[in-house]
This record gives sequence, C-alpha cells and structure tokens, in this order.
Amino acid sequence: MTQKLFYENLYMTEFDATLIETEEKDGKTHILLDRTAFYPGGGGQPCDTGFLNGHSVEAAYEKNGDIFHVVDGVFSDAEIHGSIDWTRRFELMQMHLGQHILSAIFVRDYELNTIALRLEQNSLYIDLDGYANAEKIACAEFSANEAIYQNIPVEVLFPDMDEIRRNSKRAIPETDEPIRIIKIGDLDYTPCCGLQNKATGEVGLVKVLRVEKHKTGTRIHFLCGRPALRWINSICVNAMHIMNELNCSESELAERVLKLRNDVQQLKEHQKSLLSRLATSEASELLAKASHFGEIAVVKHIMQDTTQDEMKQIYAILTEQKGVVALLGGKTTAGVFLMFGCNKGEKRIDVREAFKNAIAMIGGKGGGGASYAQGVGQDDTQLSKAINAAADIIISALSDI
Repeated sequence: MTQKLFYENLYMTEFDATLIETEEKDGKTHILLDRTAFYPGGGGQPCDTGFLNGHSVEAAYEKNGDIFHVVDGVFSDAEIHGSIDWTRRFELMQMHLGQHILSAIFVRDYELNTIALRLEQNSLYIDLDGYANAEKIACAEFSANEAIYQNIPVEVLFPDMDEIRRNSKRAIPETDEPIRIIKIGDLDYTPCCGLQNKATGEVGLVKVLRVEKHKTGTRIHFLCGRPALRWINSICVNAMHIMNELNCSESELAERVLKLRNDVQQLKEHQKSLLSRLATSEASELLAKASHFGEIAVVKHIMQDTTQDEMKQIYAILTEQKGVVALLGGKTTAGVFLMFGCNKGEKRIDVREAFKNAIAMIGGKGGGGASYAQGVGQDDTQLSKAINAAADIIISALSDI
C-alpha cells in the first residue's frame, strides 16, 4: 500500500520515493511508488498533477490502496524525485474547503443539504435538495465569508461511529474502515477524504456567480480563493473599460448599459421597418419591369453587396401571390447566392432544372424543390450569364404550358 504523504503533510510539494512497478497502457506509463505526495482524487476533488524526475504527471489514481501516476512515454527510473503542481493543489484545496463552508451554511441556516457537487480548478457548483431564493443565497455567501474572516481551524478526525452519528449532519458512509472527518469549528463535521486548508482564512473568499433551478432543487455556481479573485479581477477590468468608454461611474454603469441596449433595440426595429419598406418598393419595381409569358411574370435580378436576409425579404414579397417566378442572384460576403422559386401553391412552374444549370455555372452547391431552390457559389463573373440562362429555361418551359 502506498504511503500517503499528502495526509501526513498537506503542504508538502516535493518528495523522494522508490519505484515499485510500472505498467504500459495505451502509450502511457502507470507508475507505482512506495510513497507519494500526489493526491489521487476523491471526495469530489480532482487529482494532483506535477512531475516525476522531470516527466509530466498527467493524472494520479488509487487502486486497492496503491496510488499510480500516469506519465507519457516510457519510464524506468528506480529512484524518484517528485513535485506536485502546488498552484493547482492549493487552489483546489481553497475551492474544496470553500464548498464545505458554503454547504455547511445552507445546512445550518436553511436545512438545505448538498446532494451533488462538481469541483474543478476554475469551476464549482453544488446542488441543493430544495429551493433557495436570491435573499437566502446572498445571506449564505455573506455568512460563508464571515466564517473565512474568522480563520477557523480545520481539524482532521477519525472518531468512532457513535461520535460521528451524534455530530454529523451529513450522510454517513457505510464502511468498516475508519471514517475521516473534516471538522470546521462548530460549523461543519463532515465525512470527507479530500484535502482542505488548515484554516478557513486560507480560502480567501467565496463568490456566487450564478444560480439556476435544477430538477427539484437549486444549483449554485461559485468560486473560492484565487479562482474567485481572478474572476472578480476580470469583471472589474471589463467594467472599468466600459465605464471609460461611456464616461460614467460604477453607480451609473448598469443604468447606462440598459439604456444603450434599449436604444440599440429601437434602432434595430427602425432599421427593420426601413428595410421592409425598401424591400416592398424594390419588389414592386421589379414586378413592374418583369417579362410576362401568358399569366406568368418572370423576375430576374442581380443584387450587389447584399445579404441572404435581404434577398429572402425581397423574394418573400415577390412570391406572395401566384403567377410570379423569381430568379434572384446576389453578391454577398459569403459568396454568390442564388434564390429561385415561386409561390408554394403555384403548380405551373418548376425551377429545379433552371437552378441546377445556374448553380453549376457559378461553381456552387445547393438544392431544393419545384417551388424553391437556393445555393451558394464563388464565381461571380458568371452570375449574369447564369441568371439569363435560368430565365431561358423557365421561359422555354412556360411556352409548353
């Protein structure tokens, strides 16, 4: 069984060990040592990473009491010097202890239990077994930070089952092995195999990011320690940049941003109205100039520096009624766009042959049915010829009606 140095000295970052065995799996070497400071993961906390004799340790895991270290490539050194990624370990401990604190606050103040959690170096959430409103969450965050400021010692205990049953407010695992308890003053008394800091002050802070309903309970996303500080710094930098651009103070920022959003929405609606009028006017002009073959009007038109949305708007107006076939080509930033069709109820027109010929001429791809086809190509030099050729095919077909 591997000697677990991380339990003996939580703050050990380097160690020496002897190789016991190695195993090659899928191009990786799984290394067993007689002792290690690499935490293999557990209690919701991810494993450590780091180095063994300069080889990068990608993961560590426990199997039957032995801890294996996974490195890339071949590894055969007998005497080992290991070092863990202390920044990662410390931040994971901050996140884990912060989670214990916040979960304990929800149990103590609101009788809401944590039934699931997901912990990573820069991401953490807990699922509560009931609903917590915004006021409860804000109060819990405040109380969690108060517990951090008090710098409460964190104790690791191995009490007997009777004592655990008397003190624990969490589920107790069914096992014959000694149960490791994390005790945070009078706040928390929880079975856990993970690693936490020696005192709550090392957590630094707890910051709730967002809250969402999850099944019948509440999912709370939050960060602790350095990851929380990085997130807050990022928010502050972005906020200060926006304040400088808007020439406003932090107290005015939210109001100014909301006003800008409303102004943009109004401008979009106004633009949409103007584009609709322009599309209606242009469609009317195109219909007036259209060639007629019996009861069918053939509209062929090339739009310069346009968008697919603009083309679709004009196309929709042209094909509102039966008796019109629209052959539209447009030069967009995405390439040359073709849009051929007629009213869905029009049974006298089939644009498929005309479209197939035209899309081939511009070196494009697309498809559709008898009443509508679209596609995009890149050769805009052939666009005019493609539209004219398509019109010839449609006109030829109409002459047979």
